[in-house]
Amino acid sequence: NERELFFTTGRRTVFRVECGGSLHAALVSSVDNTALRLATRHGAGRGALAWISGDRPEPGPGEVEIQVATTGLNFRDVMWNLRLLPEEALEDGYAGAGFGMECAGTVTRTGPGVEGLDTGDRVVAFVPGAFASHVVAPVFAVSQLPQALTFEAATTLPVAFLTAYYSLVHLGRLRRGETVLIHGGAGAVGLAALQIAQHCGAKVIATAGSEEKRALLRNFGADYVCNSRALTFADEIFNHTGGKGVDVVLNSLAGEAMIRSMDCLGRFGRFIELGKRDFYANTHLGLRPFRRNLTYFGVDIDQLLDEHRELAQSLFADVVGLFAKGKLVPLPYRVFTGEHVGDAFRLMQRSGHIGKIVVTPAAHATATVGQNGKFPVDNKGVHVVIGGTSGFGLATAEWLARRGATQLVLASRSGKLSDLAQAKVDALRLQGVEVEVATVDAADGAALGIFMRKVAARRPVKGIVHAAMVIDDRLIEGMDQEAIEKVIRPKIAGALHLERLTQGLNLDYLLLYSSATTLFGNPGQFNYVAANAFLEGLARQMKARGIPALAVAWGGIEDAGYLSRHIGTDINLKKRFASNLISARTALDGLDWVYDREGRQTAAVCAIARIDWGIAKRELVATRSPTFTAVGAAAASRQDADAAATLERLRTLPPEEATAALLEIVVAEIARVLRLPAKEVDRHQPLAEIGMDSLMMLELRTTVETALQIELPMMSLASGITPADVARRVMPLITGEGQKESVPGVLVAAATSHFAAEAVSTNVADQQAAISAVLAKMREQDGSS
Repeated sequence: NERELFFTTGRRTVFRVECGGSLHAALVSSVDNTALRLATRHGAGRGALAWISGDRPEPGPGEVEIQVATTGLNFRDVMWNLRLLPEEALEDGYAGAGFGMECAGTVTRTGPGVEGLDTGDRVVAFVPGAFASHVVAPVFAVSQLPQALTFEAATTLPVAFLTAYYSLVHLGRLRRGETVLIHGGAGAVGLAALQIAQHCGAKVIATAGSEEKRALLRNFGADYVCNSRALTFADEIFNHTGGKGVDVVLNSLAGEAMIRSMDCLGRFGRFIELGKRDFYANTHLGLRPFRRNLTYFGVDIDQLLDEHRELAQSLFADVVGLFAKGKLVPLPYRVFTGEHVGDAFRLMQRSGHIGKIVVTPAAHATATVGQNGKFPVDNKGVHVVIGGTSGFGLATAEWLARRGATQLVLASRSGKLSDLAQAKVDALRLQGVEVEVATVDAADGAALGIFMRKVAARRPVKGIVHAAMVIDDRLIEGMDQEAIEKVIRPKIAGALHLERLTQGLNLDYLLLYSSATTLFGNPGQFNYVAANAFLEGLARQMKARGIPALAVAWGGIEDAGYLSRHIGTDINLKKRFASNLISARTALDGLDWVYDREGRQTAAVCAIARIDWGIAKRELVATRSPTFTAVGAAAASRQDADAAATLERLRTLPPEEATAALLEIVVAEIARVLRLPAKEVDRHQPLAEIGMDSLMMLELRTTVETALQIELPMMSLASGITPADVARRVMPLITGEGQKESVPGVLVAAATSHFAAEAVSTNVADQQAAISAVLAKMREQDGSS
């Protein structure tokens, strides 16, 4: 099965890509003067989160430092991680941009003027950036814990109970004997509202999206429970209340469901909106229902904490007092350790939880070598970008300017700027950056030498970027010497000339731009891959000789370069790369990770790319070789185990229950693709109307195949297919009714087994003879067919 063998005298070596890639994970302990906080790595994949270390914050006047024991996860955090939170959601708020706004822990330090709180106190608090090991919070947002509460239980209090209490008691004025409709009843706020409504003596009608959650609500004492995913809930409530309607609606549904919820209100009813989707979508609401003397409240607890601190403090004191008296009890919760925070985010994203999700801080930072380092950009020297007049080279120049570069030289073979590139250069100049545009062919050693000497004569050259490239994609049978040299020449000749010209230059860096495809090849680009592989080898040699060369194997860039220009019109490029693209700025920021705290370069070659190894192993034969066995092996084994358990459960259920359960799985995957809560996916609405396009359908097919370990037929959006239709088509494949053996697949498997059997000998000569024999047989078979 080996595809690559390296022979030296008396030794044979094979290659393996290890989990973690070339930047291996390291553990950095949290010491006394450091704190850990959760950060997102945008572009590194869904749920790509990391705990990073930094200085512990100092409490100021009226503030306390808290050593965090537990943090509450809210849907706002999930939206922030997916970059789906509108900027207006961060305006006029207490939590700001970042993860977390509630935690429980122990006071470790107090600032000047603090009264009522001392070091060692167990507390619960509202605090921005609560996903951390240590936080600083203003006193108004901190409350001592009742002795009976654990940190985990206490974390279910702040957001959920203050939101419910503020909504129902302060705004809704809910009174004994009134009826309240609570949507999303099995969520944290819903369950908190259920308790508070019962404490007020009100009757509770609650909704939830699954039978399991509806059963839970009945067990918790809800008087009547409906299905939130069927718009008939409004008619059911109307009938249940004898046509009177409810007095208060605590709403978290959007669109038509929100409008139907308004219809549930009786005269003098109060509608309390918790959801944000309709606000940001500027959904229009007719005024006709308000003729019944209705009142509408929009609730954002984040703004309450920022704008009305005394009221928030008073209301939260009431809530904590009710817990101290035993009138309220903590919510059901599930705890995730910091090391598994990504799993917590994914669980909330698909609305798979009941009650509250609680996270404990990580014990260590998940850091890579040089995480706290910084790419060296000298603001007094000149930075030369070869291939810098367009694409990713120009994006690199812009990034260098953001990092402090004040003198840039952008060189290319044409030396010409497009209108868009000219606008970007003009913008740099307006910022005070000196930009020179030059014409030079990197592959012309004499010309490049003259050019570099002229630049160095005027000012010290501190950095060089070799981003020049030419693309000429062809399959091997169509490749000729011209196509090979056309691609190889600018990269290899340019790099060799730069190697010679760096003598005498006191460079901080020499970047050689490679491609992540050197890891596994790329069909139609063997010339390009070969040139990049050369650059990586050359970078290792140069670094060994003291030249600060770094070859960077870039993945797909979404907003600059070749892919960004062609992916919109090339369906093959879109299929292979669309889900793996990262922004130029995110990619370039990754260069910091190759340097340590002292600014020393830690590697000669690095890869900065987002790679879905599951898709890669399906699309690229090379990645199925033993070289890549370790990559994603753990995830694959977990997926296989989960898929087996799911299939077994579905096969043991009665047909109708199995189809219903399968529908929920399909909906969860659709929600993941669309980055929406599962409760917002209508089971009977065509996927095209929900917002899916053909590319998303491919992703859905892939994820369902992975989740269930089955092979799905292609499904067309044009047919108006709904989530329920998808489930009905998948069900026969699970029961075995739709599975048929693939003859070509059997032939391939047989050929592979035959090859392995013939080549089992460990003697090299025997193996070569066996391989030749197999190839001869294959040619005979091809001739006869």
